[in-house]
Amino acid sequence: MGLEYSLVDWRSLGAFERLASHDIVLWHFSHYSADEMRFARPILAALKLRGCTVFPDAADADHFDDKVAQAYLLQALGLDTPKNYTLHSRKAVDDWIEDVGVFPVVAKLRAGSGSSNVQLVKSKEQLSAYAKRMFGPGFRSRPGALFKIKSNLSSSRSMTDIMKRLRRAPEFLFSWLNAGNLPRESGYVYLQEFIPGVDYDLKIVVVGGKLSYICRAVRAGDFRASGGGNLYYDRSMVTPQIVAAAFKAAAALKSDCTGFDMIVDPRDGRAVVLEVSYGFSHTALMAAGEHCDRNGRWSRKPLNAPKEILKTLLYRLEGA
Repeated sequence: MGLEYSLVDWRSLGAFERLASHDIVLWHFSHYSADEMRFARPILAALKLRGCTVFPDAADADHFDDKVAQAYLLQALGLDTPKNYTLHSRKAVDDWIEDVGVFPVVAKLRAGSGSSNVQLVKSKEQLSAYAKRMFGPGFRSRPGALFKIKSNLSSSRSMTDIMKRLRRAPEFLFSWLNAGNLPRESGYVYLQEFIPGVDYDLKIVVVGGKLSYICRAVRAGDFRASGGGNLYYDRSMVTPQIVAAAFKAAAALKSDCTGFDMIVDPRDGRAVVLEVSYGFSHTALMAAGEHCDRNGRWSRKPLNAPKEILKTLLYRLEGA
């Protein structure tokens, strides 16, 4: 489109003023970078005050890579989710065991993607031990390298799949090393209701009034789908309930671009939101080869999320 643009290293001397000289600032900051997680949001907020149009804005980024913040936000907005429990004391954990005590239950750290830092707790003894650790030294939030390697290999269906993942090894190593500076997670216990009988989840992306999807199969012998790399595309799984719930959630969040982890609860047919993130693999999303609008009308064109984000911001800038 002939747009003038610059690439700016936010760490460089005078970076803020160079950024502020632009109409639009886009920054896909990484949850693997302790520095970016600490500074990106306040820098973007300051740039917005200077008159820049930014992405991600607060509605997309305030809860990024923070499952506890997401749980509170989704509850406040009245959106359908599994039952979530954020427990901020050992007594609250003991009270949960006494008053709820439904096992198994999913325990998650605030931070982490691709199902890292997620485990299934099967008894009150196991939960008590987990709580003791969380209200003590806590856990490192950096994803386990062995876990990632095993999950990718177990979901590889051919030598081609294995070679593709091996070519991405330097990218993972870079991210993994950066994540070494992330703070330990402690001082809370976050539990999410375990929904049995589900062998998939959906990454549903809403951007620019359009929706597309990625289907992710649960790992063999596991309960987790995200991060396994076992992707497929089956439009029949994107039910009208999923479409309606995703557009409703995006509107409630006032989001420019959001990827929702979603399932249909087999017990009652509700489309429920598990997690929210502005970041996802847009190339995997484009592989679906189709998208739909708010009315569920499908088009045989891939959804290019970065392009849609930029179009949205340009329209907003022109209308300002």
